Amino acid sequence: MATIELSRRQWGARSSLPRRGHLIGAARRTEVFVHHTVIVDDDASVNEWGDLAAVRAKMRQLQTIRPDLGKDVPYSMVAFCMANGDLVLCEGRGLERTGAHTIGHNRSALGIAFQGNFDRRPLPSHFDAQLASLGDWLRQLRRTRGFTRLGTVRPADRQVWAHRDIQSTRCPGGHLYRLERIRFIEEEDENMMDEATWKKVQIGLQALDPPLYAARPIDGQPGANTHRAVRAFERRVGFTPHGVMGPLGDPASGMWPATREILFASVFAPLRDHEHEVEIDRGPTPVTRVRVGKMRG
Repeated sequence: MATIELSRRQWGARSSLPRRGHLIGAARRTEVFVHHTVIVDDDASVNEWGDLAAVRAKMRQLQTIRPDLGKDVPYSMVAFCMANGDLVLCEGRGLERTGAHTIGHNRSALGIAFQGNFDRRPLPSHFDAQLASLGDWLRQLRRTRGFTRLGTVRPADRQVWAHRDIQSTRCPGGHLYRLERIRFIEEEDENMMDEATWKKVQIGLQALDPPLYAARPIDGQPGANTHRAVRAFERRVGFTPHGVMGPLGDPASGMWPATREILFASVFAPLRDHEHEVEIDRGPTPVTRVRVGKMRG
C-alpha cells in the first residue's frame, strides 16, 4: 500500500481554464477540512477506484462540475481510495492556493475531498488503512514541507474537521465520519515537556510584542514568572488561563497543548515583523480569530 500524489499536469488539468485561488504560505494553514465529492465510480464499488485512468478521468470531470465556484477543482486535494489499498492524492487548487470548499475557512484550511459518495455503501476495502495513510501524509506536511501550524485549530475530539461540523450539510457523508483515524499530531508531540521545551516557551514569551517574560532568565525552569507569563498569554488569546500545570520549577510539569501550539505558531513560524491573526478553536465547532501581535526584532 502506498500514498501517491498526482499533480495537475499528471492528471491532465485543462490548461485553457484559469487557475483559481490566491497564493498563500504554508505557515498560514492551521486546519484541515474533510469533504466528499458525491461523484461515484461507475461500477458497484462506488467509493473505490481500480486504476489511475479512472482517477484522471474523474479529476478532469471535477475541474468543471461546479461552475458556480469557478471552473476549477474547489478542494486543495482530492483523495481516491484504490482497490489495491493505495491512496491517491490529486492536486486540486493545490496546497499553496486558497480554496472554495468551506465558507470562512478557505484561507486557513486545507480542504481534502474523498472522491465518492460516503452516504452510500460499500466502503472501500482498505478504508481504515487509507484514512491512516492520509494522516501520515499530513504529518509529513507538518514536518518537512513547512505546514508547521497545521492542526493547531481543530475539534476537541479529532485532528481534522468534517464539513458538517460547521455547516448544515451531510458532507462528508455518514460513513466518512470516522475521522478520528486521521491522526498527524502525536500525543507525545503535544504533551511532552522538558527543560529544552520550557526554554523555547520562555523565548517565545519574550519575543512577543509586548513581551510577557521580559528581563527574566531563559533557564527552562517553569517557575512563578513563567506561570504568570503563560497565563497572561492565554488570556491574551482568549483561553481560560492555566499556566504551568504541575509543580512549579519542575521541567516535567505540563502546559495546555493548545496554548503551546498557538504560542509556537505565532512566534517560530509566523509572518515576521507583522501583526498577524491566529485562529483559535474554542470548542467542538466555533472558531474565532485573535490578533496575537508582531514579533520584536
